[in-house]
Amino acid sequence: MKMQWQLIAVHGWGSDQHCWQSWQEPCEKRGWLLECFERGYGENKEKIPQWNSKYKHALVVNSLGLHLTPNKILAEAEAVILLASFGRFIPEGSGGRALEIALKGMAQKIEAGEIKELFDNFREKVAAPQPVDYLPPGVENQKISELGKRKLLNDLNLLAKCKEIPKSFPHNSAVLIVEAGEDQIVSNASKTEMRRELNKAEMITLDGIGHGLLMPELAEMVLNWLEKQ
Repeated sequence: MKMQWQLIAVHGWGSDQHCWQSWQEPCEKRGWLLECFERGYGENKEKIPQWNSKYKHALVVNSLGLHLTPNKILAEAEAVILLASFGRFIPEGSGGRALEIALKGMAQKIEAGEIKELFDNFREKVAAPQPVDYLPPGVENQKISELGKRKLLNDLNLLAKCKEIPKSFPHNSAVLIVEAGEDQIVSNASKTEMRRELNKAEMITLDGIGHGLLMPELAEMVLNWLEKQ
């Protein structure tokens, strides 16, 4: 009997496990197990799922999620799906200066307690060119504790320090890169560098779609690919 897949899904910066709600039903109809990582920026407690030996292991990461994933979980994945992801976030040279300034500005807003304004601006860029109302709810309307603020700041710092694909990446696994054609968060230079680092990966580019990958068919498209592995 063919083994079913367990998916561990890891959200990105400023998000939470609710971003995977639309994946639950497509996984259930296949008899697959979906478990969601939770960083705990808002009201949800931090949670790190573990691999279950009864299933094949598929890791689905969104944006910074690749770098939030514990090394052991990443290393033991048999398939990796990279959604609007990156190895290096800030491009080298002059092309990265605007991003460096933007990250510093975001950190200043967190330290000043201007969380709502920060998320309003950030979520618009994540959704664009689609309307921000299309994004699923996240931590922007939740109570964010001092611990949550520290996590947001720490992970902004992590974004700035991301220089490459993590060392624990399982290069012998099946890999799918899903790029947003109109991404306003991840630079073209970062996307090009990831393609070069993972040159055996299969590629899907979603034209006219922003960083939030707001496309109803996304989960089915990715799970159909996984079904063939």
